[in-house]
Amino acid sequence: MIIAIALVCFAVGFLAAIVIAGNPTRSRKDVVGLSDWLQVVRSDVSSNINSNCWKQQLSTRVIPVANEEDAGLLSKEQVETSYSKDSWQGLAYQDFKTAIMARESGLKTFPCIYATMGYRADEHRYVFLKSDNPAEPQNIRLIAPALRAYLSMSQSLGPNTSLVIVCAPSEKEKTVEEYNNSFWDMLRGLRISDPQPWPKDVPESVESEKWTFCYNGEPVFPVMLTPAHMQRWSRHMSVPIIALQPKWVLDRLLSTPEKREAATGKVRKLLKEYDQIDISPDLTSYGQPGTSEARQLCLLDENESASCPYSNFDR
Repeated sequence: MIIAIALVCFAVGFLAAIVIAGNPTRSRKDVVGLSDWLQVVRSDVSSNINSNCWKQQLSTRVIPVANEEDAGLLSKEQVETSYSKDSWQGLAYQDFKTAIMARESGLKTFPCIYATMGYRADEHRYVFLKSDNPAEPQNIRLIAPALRAYLSMSQSLGPNTSLVIVCAPSEKEKTVEEYNNSFWDMLRGLRISDPQPWPKDVPESVESEKWTFCYNGEPVFPVMLTPAHMQRWSRHMSVPIIALQPKWVLDRLLSTPEKREAATGKVRKLLKEYDQIDISPDLTSYGQPGTSEARQLCLLDENESASCPYSNFDR
């Protein structure tokens, strides 16, 4: 299942290569300030998430979808034709595209060929949110049907597929911790809206070494990238991004001990060259006693473990 390569193969390589070696804040400055975006205080969102009213609102508003278009899932061609290059969506996507293809001089070496392959083959799908906080009910109502539709078709998209959830630019500067909290609240909101019970073979306790987030009965691996990461370039993006992969993608990539060893060694080497901080000690093998996959989903900008505010997403 998941080991360190699982995190870095998409989260490190796919979206974080956007940082330019000599000017890491370029992309962020290009996007932030384009428009005025309504900010929602996290405490308000958290209280909404824990309220029965909010739960009922999600369960009644999140409905099944028939196809990609109805779910808001966009291919790269659809993104490029739907948004102008001057819009925040267009700027965020162009930064992402430049990073994936490494076409501009000054970019650090792109560390994951699988992400490049997936992009070129149009195996990725994109969803654009209405604000910088993915936990807002209006955004959960976008993400939930899109994620269900994506998971139902993901295996037909290709072996390097990913779902890229793109948030709007932040109006004000936020900390890594604030972005991470909104990520966890988003997962809680998704769990509330999930039509399927939690899989019996996956522990409910977030601290279990066998825990992994699940949606619609399927294990998934989502990670958070933020504008606030300034040392861990592998987690930097000009706007908040959630990059999500079905676990079967990672299982295929790491299907043999030989593949695991080769991929882990290569990616860790690239990661050392890419970040301006040592590799996080939380990037461990899935299922290793004393570890939790939850600690890999939101990495801080220093080598300390980020805490998850939820011990169980069903409580």
